[in-house]
Amino acid sequence: MSALAALLLVALAAGDPKVVPGTWNKRDIPAGWTVIETEHYHVQCQAGKEKGERLAEHLEAMWKVYSDFMPTRRKPETFVLKIFRDRAEFLLYDPSVKTAAAYYNPGTKELVGYDLGLIFGTRDTPPVLALTDHVAARFTEAERQRISELFEAITDAYILDTAGALSHEGWHQYFHMYTVSVVPMPSWLDEGIGDYFYMARRDEQAGGHGYRLGDLNDYRLRTIQRALVDGTTVDFKTLLSFAQEDYYKNPSVYYAQGWSMVQFLLHNDSAEYRELIPRLIKDFKGSKNFVKSTEKVFKGVDLEQLDREWIGWITSQDVDDPLRDLAVEFGARLEAE
Repeated sequence: MSALAALLLVALAAGDPKVVPGTWNKRDIPAGWTVIETEHYHVQCQAGKEKGERLAEHLEAMWKVYSDFMPTRRKPETFVLKIFRDRAEFLLYDPSVKTAAAYYNPGTKELVGYDLGLIFGTRDTPPVLALTDHVAARFTEAERQRISELFEAITDAYILDTAGALSHEGWHQYFHMYTVSVVPMPSWLDEGIGDYFYMARRDEQAGGHGYRLGDLNDYRLRTIQRALVDGTTVDFKTLLSFAQEDYYKNPSVYYAQGWSMVQFLLHNDSAEYRELIPRLIKDFKGSKNFVKSTEKVFKGVDLEQLDREWIGWITSQDVDDPLRDLAVEFGARLEAE
């Protein structure tokens, strides 16, 4: 292979060289991309103009949600939101993200994601599971119909929503601007609030920013309920002390535990509990020392009692799980086939 051919292959593997970080002017828009400007966002979308416009409108509305949650007088720079059409293009842009559905890069200040096939609860991709003809032949028509329904429900329940994933990462982007700091907030709170905003839903009855907050994140709820049974959770005192590398040792469980603790505190009947997270974020903004802020805000809180109340709340929640239903109804027969 010639040196020129080798360089060409490297360039192709790296994706379109015009797809670069930062804002783009009209002369530099890569082929297949749409650029949409809103008050706070410069949106670059490869997933089609219609999806780009819907997601641009959503993130602009989420700006109001974030700023109502943690108000700031700072005038932000224009946020960049980059949406790829699929995971392959997303990984060409940044192979290091591996399992992420979206991410915020504090270095470039970009929010980057891709079309996951589900937006605002509407899916335009086939189910992630399907029966082969050989296996399908061993079930009755009624059973095949039921299995098909469960496959559809499992797909809806277990794939992430593009709008929700961007809402999660948009919180990280907003918080980075809010604190004016490179000191990270601990993962239980930062990721937990991100997953809390993942569930923000448009609701004209909500007033103000027009979004309803506090819906249960069923995906995380299923995970944390299983983790409690399996004994893979940690007590809240331990979770408070986790560095990011600790959190990522068992991300599925700890992301779910972080979300559930944020949900539990923010929507608690106790005013004392409801104020803990806002007080902690505000104190951290000033101190830039999360250990000191945590000690100050949680001083006098009985963490063992909080743990017991949190577990009681988790175990009292009902949540549908179509994957469990599939296992109960057809697991042995599907496994045998």
